[in-house]
Amino acid sequence: MSSEPNNNRILLIDDNDQIHNDIRKVLMPQPMNEALDDVTMAILGKETESKKVDLGYAIDSAYQGEEGYQMVVDARAKGEPYAMAFVDMRMPPGWDGVETITNIWEADPAIQIVICSAYSDYSWDQIIQRFGQTDKLLVLRKPFDSAEVQQLACALTMKWNLGLQAGMKMDFLNEMVDEQTRRLRNTNDVLQIEVEERRKVEDRLRHSAFHDALTNLPNRALLIERLDRCIERSKRNEGYYFAVLYLDLDNFKIVNDSLGHRVGDGLLCEIGQRLTSCLRRLDTTVQPDDDTTARLGGDEFVVLLDGLRDPDDAELVTQRLLENFDEPFNIYDKEIVAKMSVGICSSHNSYNDPGDMLRDADTALYDAKDNGKGCYSIFNSDMRDKAVARLQLETDLRKAVERNQFKLQYQPIVELSTGKIVSVEALIRWHHPEMGVIAPLDFIPLSEETGVINMMGDWIITEACRQIKQWQNDFPKYSELSVSINLSTRQITGLDLVSQVSKVLDETGLRPSLVNMEITESVMLEDTDITRGIIDDLKELGVKLHMDDFGTGYSSLSYLHTLPIDALKLDQAFIRHMSDTGEYGATVQAVITLARNRNIEVIAEGVETAGQLAQLQALDCEHGQGYYFSRPLDVEKMGMLLSMGSSWRKSA
Repeated sequence: MSSEPNNNRILLIDDNDQIHNDIRKVLMPQPMNEALDDVTMAILGKETESKKVDLGYAIDSAYQGEEGYQMVVDARAKGEPYAMAFVDMRMPPGWDGVETITNIWEADPAIQIVICSAYSDYSWDQIIQRFGQTDKLLVLRKPFDSAEVQQLACALTMKWNLGLQAGMKMDFLNEMVDEQTRRLRNTNDVLQIEVEERRKVEDRLRHSAFHDALTNLPNRALLIERLDRCIERSKRNEGYYFAVLYLDLDNFKIVNDSLGHRVGDGLLCEIGQRLTSCLRRLDTTVQPDDDTTARLGGDEFVVLLDGLRDPDDAELVTQRLLENFDEPFNIYDKEIVAKMSVGICSSHNSYNDPGDMLRDADTALYDAKDNGKGCYSIFNSDMRDKAVARLQLETDLRKAVERNQFKLQYQPIVELSTGKIVSVEALIRWHHPEMGVIAPLDFIPLSEETGVINMMGDWIITEACRQIKQWQNDFPKYSELSVSINLSTRQITGLDLVSQVSKVLDETGLRPSLVNMEITESVMLEDTDITRGIIDDLKELGVKLHMDDFGTGYSSLSYLHTLPIDALKLDQAFIRHMSDTGEYGATVQAVITLARNRNIEVIAEGVETAGQLAQLQALDCEHGQGYYFSRPLDVEKMGMLLSMGSSWRKSA
């Protein structure tokens, strides 16, 4: 291919000799100003070597349109065409600018034209209508600025050269077409295979974008797309009904924690298949080809019932689905019974947004779980109000610590052999400014879900330790008084608990051995390795570990052998029924014996009668706690009880 073209030939067509002189003066070699320097840099793509640049323009002049036209014809015939021309619009008595440009472009379609005129007999719209939209026609109004002339000359000549260069390259490329065509023919079969493979990859990518990787069910994106179509269809057809069933497995975490994630994943896949097959069999209720079973993540599934004959059919479908889950699943030779809770939301609520419908179905699901799990709830506006109230409660809960709305009450723990108070359990109460005292069961689960439990837990540990130290100082008789503090899973795994406890002990001066951290078996199920490490660190501080609600879990006895437990608290259910049947009494005796053999203290919770106390004393149970001794007391009343030195005599 030949060297790059360099055509800087310019033709001036104007009946005013002064215009010729002015343009020549502007385009002659001269010091380059900064503006032109920037333009040249942008166009040429390289820095100038000096402040004086000779672009080598070859400038010819014509004073009438006919003369300019002939010069263009002659130049093109010699193979020395002009790159651009400045054309005046009024050049009496000959051609005007429009006629001149028309004839010039017939002779040389590649030349670039700059209309250089102060007045014109044509509007710009008329000029565009005459020549059409083209990048080869620009306007420079007189009087003109030197920089404008320089920029136009530089840009348009360069554009002409680049256009010619592109044409030359195109010719070169055309010469290669035959060769490339031959090669393409030889590789056509290979390309066809590659195209097919690409299509398959794209299909797989498209499938993965809209389907769950584990179960191969539609995912949230595809569900939203189909749900959106259902909403639009319902707006057009008054008799069209559809519904959303939001399903969640009950206690799925226990499956993962006890049997492993491999079994858990297998169970999720089987659930997806069972849901789909069950829906296909319900052809009397739902159109089989139009339902969607989707997995949103975790153990959450959604069934979109498209084309219901009646809105109430959604409830019938749900009942059939729940009946199908009565049959156990066989996963890797393990039989698993999986129950589900379901929230139902129907199209008669008139939705515009798929997200709103899923939200309400999810709200109904939580209502079903609150009602005992393994059942279903149909969404109504009261549930939404309840959800809004819960959100408000969550907002208030986040502010409760900083607004000093939490108070601690203390319930005595008594040494049964002497009746002496040896410890107290710190129990939190929320004094809401509008709702009054809120029970822990109404806000502790919410605080764990939202993470507020961490901030709340810090406050409980600090306040309880400070108060115990204060009572020890006020009542020397209780210098060995200890405090029991409940820990949740989020507290153990969600913050630096050990550092917080250590800091509080240093600040209050309370001996670590007088702090009892109470955990439940559910805490151990969360993350055994992490939890065990934190428990070991707490024990390293000298803090004692109590197992709360002992006997309510599945494997509590194993923890007596694996954890450094100092005491276990027998759940009140055992104490309540000790007198009803000998079985409970025997169980309590066995636990006490086992604990004593491992040098673990036993605290009986829920002691409410003298008869229960007598039975526990007969079994040599060390400690008791319950309404028989005292209800939880606020700081003032607990202080009064300690000041009296109250004790409970041994039952006869």
